[in-house]
Amino acid sequence: MKTRGVSKSPYYRGLFREWEIAVAKKLVNEFQQMWQCLRKEEFDDLLQECLIHWLFARGEYDPTRRVSQQTFMGRVIRHKLTDLVRERETDKRKAAYLTVSLDEPLGDDQDDRTLLDKIDESTATDAPSDGLSQVLLKVDLSKALRKLTSQQQRLCRLLGEGGLTVKEASECLKTSRSTIYDEIERIRKIFRKEGLEDYLE
Repeated sequence: MKTRGVSKSPYYRGLFREWEIAVAKKLVNEFQQMWQCLRKEEFDDLLQECLIHWLFARGEYDPTRRVSQQTFMGRVIRHKLTDLVRERETDKRKAAYLTVSLDEPLGDDQDDRTLLDKIDESTATDAPSDGLSQVLLKVDLSKALRKLTSQQQRLCRLLGEGGLTVKEASECLKTSRSTIYDEIERIRKIFRKEGLEDYLE
């Protein structure tokens, strides 16, 4: 598996020692080889998530417990990667049974607009006046949304209805901005595949 020279990246300069980056790289590589759900993830994104997690956990190291800092870090990173595997596997299972209601409010409030309302607004001026075109668009959109993971759907709500920035969405979802940009690109590909390019903002 090809890895990049992350240790030389200016983003990591001064934050981590060479051995910390080496431990994280080794474990990310190991987990990507073991777990199919992590193979689709960018190596650098996973490495960044693990290193950020370690940055906050590093202060919990207790040298009186007779465990080296490298061993402690290994445990912390393994737990983080195990959590990521569980999350990805859960998302995959949810996506398999996911259904999207066109009448369900997009926000948490029952008075929020529904997906059906949003589709009606976006097609009111562009679509032909016959109802068949609107029905077909709704079916296509529903089909595309069913192909999104629960996290991708949540991201759509945060960026679209919630009006959040990428930075705010990354904080809300507790993931890196680069992962958010990757997710947006995956969503765009799904919409393009369904012929819904015009619906993308």
